[in-house]
Amino acid sequence: KFIKDLDELQQMVGATLDYMRGLAEGGEAVQPIDVTALISSLKEDAEEAAHAVTVSGNARRPVMGRAQALKRCLQNLIDNALNYGQRADIVLRDDGGSVSICVADRGPGIPEGEIERVFDPFYRVEGSRNRNTGGSGLGLAIARNIAQAHGGSVTLRNRAQGGLEATLTLPCETSGS
Repeated sequence: KFIKDLDELQQMVGATLDYMRGLAEGGEAVQPIDVTALISSLKEDAEEAAHAVTVSGNARRPVMGRAQALKRCLQNLIDNALNYGQRADIVLRDDGGSVSICVADRGPGIPEGEIERVFDPFYRVEGSRNRNTGGSGLGLAIARNIAQAHGGSVTLRNRAQGGLEATLTLPCETSGS
C-alpha cells in the first residue's frame, strides 16, 4: 500500500509539472503540424494497447504549433474517452480557417453543472474520485492550457445519445505563415 501511495504521489507530481509546463511557452519550436498524421499515430498507439479507437475526416491544412504539446493535449482527451467511456471516436473537421478534433466516448458524461469545473486543476467529478480510475484531475486543465497557448480552445458537451464529446479547435496555418 505504501509503494502504491508513493506511485500515485509521483504521478500527481508529474501531472502537476506537465500542467505548469503547459502554462509556459516552453522551448519547443513552433512548426506546421499535420493533424491527420498526429491523430493517426495516436490511434495506432491506442490500438497497440488494445483500445477501441475510430477516426474519420481529415485536416487539409496544417496547424502551427508545438508538436509534443499538441500530442499531449490530444492524448489527454483520448485517454479520458478510453478511461471513462471505453472507446474513443475521433472526428476531424477542417473548415479552412480552423481544424476541430472531436473525441467522443460512450461513457456516463458529466453533470451539466460541472462541465466547466472539470477544467479546474485537481477537480474531479465526484463519481470519478476513486483509486480505480486513477488520475489527478489535471488532464483537462493541461489540455485546455495547451489549446489556449496555440490560439485554440477545448470544450466539452454531453452527447444526446450518451457519452461525452471533447472538441479541440485550432486555427489553421495561413498562407502567409
